[in-house]
Amino acid sequence: MNCCEKCFTSQELKGIIKSLNKIDNCSFCGSNQVYVYDLLNDSGIDELFNGILSIFKPASELLPYGYSRYQLVSIKDEFEKRWNIFNGFDNHKIHRFLVQLLSSKFSDKIPLLDNQVGVLEWMNDKYLNENSVLKGKTWGEFVDYIKHENRFHTNHVNYDVLKDYLLNITITLDVDTFFRARISNSEELTPDKMGAPPKERATAGRANSEGISHLYLASDTATAVSEIRPSKSDSIYVGKFPLTTSIKVIDFRLLKNLDVFIFPDPVRYAINLETFNKMNNAISKPVRSGDSKLDYLPTQFIVDFIKSLNEIDGAGYEGIIFESTLSTSGYNLMLFNPTIVNCVRIEKTQSRITQL
Repeated sequence: MNCCEKCFTSQELKGIIKSLNKIDNCSFCGSNQVYVYDLLNDSGIDELFNGILSIFKPASELLPYGYSRYQLVSIKDEFEKRWNIFNGFDNHKIHRFLVQLLSSKFSDKIPLLDNQVGVLEWMNDKYLNENSVLKGKTWGEFVDYIKHENRFHTNHVNYDVLKDYLLNITITLDVDTFFRARISNSEELTPDKMGAPPKERATAGRANSEGISHLYLASDTATAVSEIRPSKSDSIYVGKFPLTTSIKVIDFRLLKNLDVFIFPDPVRYAINLETFNKMNNAISKPVRSGDSKLDYLPTQFIVDFIKSLNEIDGAGYEGIIFESTLSTSGYNLMLFNPTIVNCVRIEKTQSRITQL
């Protein structure tokens, strides 16, 4: 029985399959004449999955020692919904794949697939303190602490772990063109009015504190317009901002696509998975007029830490990329230094959108 390169999103697994240089049909996704891996006769992928599954213990071995039932999971459900391994497999297909893969050499792991399991290290305070980005706290607990107890010098964050994760989502953004939209019904806007606001007028956002002026851009016009949420008949100005040199940025979109197989310690991946999913969602959440400024503090804290790496380590980060939840066509870019790009052209249009 064969699986193929198209069965996975994991680049590590794709690489193993391609390295075998065998072309055939896939028994799982139905692809024809693709690079394949024979689950019964090839080796490599089975060892990797055995290593991942080894971090889990059955509930029967955990609950007697005080393990929380709320932290128990189903492996096939976890792999379907949260782990970036399979390409569109449902939990039934994942179960069938793993049973076939493990049956020859690692059949002792198969019972884990049919039972609730947990990660023992959730009960190890020393391990959590050293390997959990929030030292075992949930994102919700971190948010509450930052908002209501200590927002500047918190001991809730393991900065070394956070720094390691940021390295995994660091990219070089190549030369490209970005866009910024503004609404103005009272005056004509010129290119010099399309940049970041002066610091005296900079309001708080998801990634900047009040009084700190950063430049928010979008990868295309549709996304830029969606982000400002115009009302019907608003006059919209869209500025064009060419990025003329490559820059180093943190791409928060990659948090939900991290490949567990590149982590030396899969336990660290497992215990931080939920935190980084929540972090990505929080940074991507659009700013709304009714929001409390306190709601922005947790993500402002993360972005300020990134900026601190420039001062302390000379990291050279120029900004962050994050998803747009208001547009499916593009993404958002925030630049720490607004002067590295300039508006070279501006177009005016009339909104035909009615906001609900």
